[in-house]
Amino acid sequence: MSAPAAGPRRSVVAPQGARLELAGLSGDEAWRTVAGTAELARASGFDTLWLEDRTDTLPRRELQPVIEGWTALAALAATVPDIGLGLLSAVPPHRNAVVIAKQAACADIVSGGRLVLGLPTADHLSEHVAAGDTPLGAETASALGETVEALRTLWSGVRTDLDGDVVTLAGAHAVPAPAQSRLPLVVRADAAHPDAAALLPEAAVRECSSVQWQGEPAEVARAARGFVRRREALQLDPAGVRHALVAECRVFDDRLGRDRWLATPHVVMFWSHHPDLLARRSLYGTVDQLVEQAGQYTACGVEEFVLWFRDYPLTESLRRFAEEIAPRVPTAQTAGV
Repeated sequence: MSAPAAGPRRSVVAPQGARLELAGLSGDEAWRTVAGTAELARASGFDTLWLEDRTDTLPRRELQPVIEGWTALAALAATVPDIGLGLLSAVPPHRNAVVIAKQAACADIVSGGRLVLGLPTADHLSEHVAAGDTPLGAETASALGETVEALRTLWSGVRTDLDGDVVTLAGAHAVPAPAQSRLPLVVRADAAHPDAAALLPEAAVRECSSVQWQGEPAEVARAARGFVRRREALQLDPAGVRHALVAECRVFDDRLGRDRWLATPHVVMFWSHHPDLLARRSLYGTVDQLVEQAGQYTACGVEEFVLWFRDYPLTESLRRFAEEIAPRVPTAQTAGV
């Protein structure tokens, strides 16, 4: 892999179609969009390309193309070098823990040790219900914690027994092990919840190498501080975990263009949020505005930006972030976390 760029890490969430960004494209066109974006992200110096374990669209479920994440990951692992590859996987019951372990290990081997596996803290999606899964509700945290526990044991190459609330294993194993001696695990969580860090299961706090927060700067700062306290209570080094922001991004030429876009009905209707709330939780604006916003996050301890670009399938915002914004973003001030 290429040497990391100066300043915070930056990563790309691929345009798989789950947010209707590939609507109207054929299957071939949709895949070429994903593959082309991956190559552009690599050439532009991004650290990691993220895919998601999705099969349907949001916020509306429509008959539009969605590129399946694990399949795409395997193809990119074999064809796009010199960039990290992340996959945000669903947890049980929608995905079996042993299958996740096998898929991740195989993808890590194929990619030469470039995989990062992400796990969500959110409840199940509507596509999971459509597939016959019952939402977990209060057991969501158990599913995450038990999945982390199962993965670490399975990747050690031993037969694994686990009698949890959600995950049950009886002599299961997953051989071969990943190429990396300790495959990185990432947790994605909503920082808006006042107890965001406290809701994470202990296994995730112990084992994750990074947390991807969603939220406004003050929310992310509060969640990161809470996470630090939890690591310290477990006698673990807080510096062993990287804090990242996962957000939408779109670059505009001027403030008027941004404000007009935010005021259009389809933008508000897409996520059913007030434009001001969308803007506070996202990176929308001119180059100068985004440098300022990104600086607010790094001042809160954010060390990585994980971005889904709102003008997909176009790549203008991706290019401009890499060329005009990223070099001007200050390094995270982790001492204040």
